[in-house]
Amino acid sequence: TELILQTQNPPFEKLGAFPVETFFPAKERMELALTLNNILAAPAFEIWRDGQPLDIPDLLFAPDGRPRHSVFYLAHLSDAERMFFTTLLLSSVETWMRTQAGAASLRALLYFDEIYGYLPPQANPPSKQPLLRMLKQARAFGLGLLLATQNPVDVDYKALSNAGTWFIGKLQTEQDKARLLDGLQSADGNLNRAALDRLISALGKRVFIMHNVHAHPISPSSSGKMGGRGGATLFQTRWAMNFLAGPLTRAQIPALNELVGATYQPSALDSQPATAAVPDGFEPIPTAAPVPVPATPASMTHGPSSAESSLTRPPVPAGIGEYFLPVNLSLPKAFAAAGQSLPPDATQSGLVYRPALAASARVRFLDRKYSVDTEVERSALVVAPDRRGVVRWDEFTAAIPEIGEMDPTPTPQARFMPLEAPLSDARLMATLQRDFSDWVHRTSRLSVRTNEALGLYATPDVSQAEFMKACAEAARQARDTEAAKAAAAYDRQIKTLKDKKTREERELRMDEAELSQRKGEEVATHAENLLGVFGGRKSGRRLSTSLTKRRMTEQAKSEVEESEDAIKQFEAQLAELEQNREAAVKEIHDRWSLSVNEISEIALSPKKTDVFPEIFGVAWLPVYLVQAGGGTVEVPAFGM
Repeated sequence: TELILQTQNPPFEKLGAFPVETFFPAKERMELALTLNNILAAPAFEIWRDGQPLDIPDLLFAPDGRPRHSVFYLAHLSDAERMFFTTLLLSSVETWMRTQAGAASLRALLYFDEIYGYLPPQANPPSKQPLLRMLKQARAFGLGLLLATQNPVDVDYKALSNAGTWFIGKLQTEQDKARLLDGLQSADGNLNRAALDRLISALGKRVFIMHNVHAHPISPSSSGKMGGRGGATLFQTRWAMNFLAGPLTRAQIPALNELVGATYQPSALDSQPATAAVPDGFEPIPTAAPVPVPATPASMTHGPSSAESSLTRPPVPAGIGEYFLPVNLSLPKAFAAAGQSLPPDATQSGLVYRPALAASARVRFLDRKYSVDTEVERSALVVAPDRRGVVRWDEFTAAIPEIGEMDPTPTPQARFMPLEAPLSDARLMATLQRDFSDWVHRTSRLSVRTNEALGLYATPDVSQAEFMKACAEAARQARDTEAAKAAAAYDRQIKTLKDKKTREERELRMDEAELSQRKGEEVATHAENLLGVFGGRKSGRRLSTSLTKRRMTEQAKSEVEESEDAIKQFEAQLAELEQNREAAVKEIHDRWSLSVNEISEIALSPKKTDVFPEIFGVAWLPVYLVQAGGGTVEVPAFGM
């Protein structure tokens, strides 16, 4: 921290013959200070400031003088962190090496497993130059290097040519063999390349060649079998028990250290969550257990020291909004909101603003199908956001004031806490703003009540009872309309049948009259025939007339019976139509009655273009500084 402050305001006026402002202008000093501050504020860098120093003599020898070896485990680091630490370690070893006197024997050994990526043939990573220098010079200081790789083609040829002893296993590709033979040949001009090529290709499992470039070249044995000659030795490794457990996890390292009695002092970050719930500098009051600060703070903490806060408000990054949450709680209400009673000796000693992240957006739901056009507000207030710029917005939802309800300026004589990452980083804030908009779009839903049968929809502002009433009214109207239509159709059929029945009844009456007339004529004809017989008249013609009258009477009778049968059929059809009419009307009533309860809910999602940011930026949260009980405590002065 002192280095960063002195970078902005150096404690001297000149650098050589030039003033500081000429040699290093204030703008460039600020850029350097911001770069240094990013390193200091980054949570991922905190762990590099703890632990055992890279003191090579302490790593090689115990305090009592006994030699020891140190294993550096890198599997849990990212690629950039691995390169950073490896380069730092190699530089430390090289620096220690140059402080040693020359030696003909081995003083220490640096073993590097999987050299791939750290000593490439073409690229120049930071680790390459220290390794090349030590490969060329380390033997003079008594430092040996043992490098292991599965693919020699991935190693710089200058490094291969400076390796004195080779342990070679079976190689799968011709490129690897060619690179290996080139390196050996450059180190030993008398190398029998063809013989060594054949020998490498014929190696079996766990069979290796050890070749010393300072000895004689290899040649095949007289028997034609592979064997060692001069500086090369063909050998097979002994069987060794290995559980092949794979890389260790970070949690297993303490248990491994316990096996050898090594002390392990965990970093302070090991006991902290990834996202701190309480801002830096806060400590829970002794009378209460530590609790996370919610989105709308209502807790009490010890007040900050004067060194932590300043009367000068830290500058907010360019392009980032700045808001002052209103002081809307009196001191007694602030204590009540914090779940505490106001101490009798409490006195307000000041007001401090703590930075927080405020965000709100207006979401429009527009759907023509469901007749929806409404807006909702989504907002969040993040106290002490993660320095890495990671926020779980669901955990910080809170109602925040609108812009017009914010204080235009801070309270006079108020102090301000420092502005730290991500609130001080414009890039992280821009990323967080996009992330907030994505979260609002992804999680915003509007529940719409719907009755598809009735074609009715209702937004959440319509109560269940009101929607049920509207459904019942719509069902009644639809029922009456459909029932009237169905009844009218049946009524037309009934009227048609009744008209037919009426005509048939009229014809029946006419047929009955004709039958009665025919019967009278038939009787009269019979009587006349009888008189003729007794009067001595001829009966042939009279018999013919009598038969004709009889036939006409029978015909009139059949027409009467036909009309009577038709009338009975019409009556049966009318009765059936009446029943069908009643059944149809009942079915319509039942169906529309059931449709009233066919209510479901549909979740509408907004379009991404329907999310309109309202507030996003640094919100200064006012906090009372209260002297009570011989100390200073903080009580939030803002509440919703």
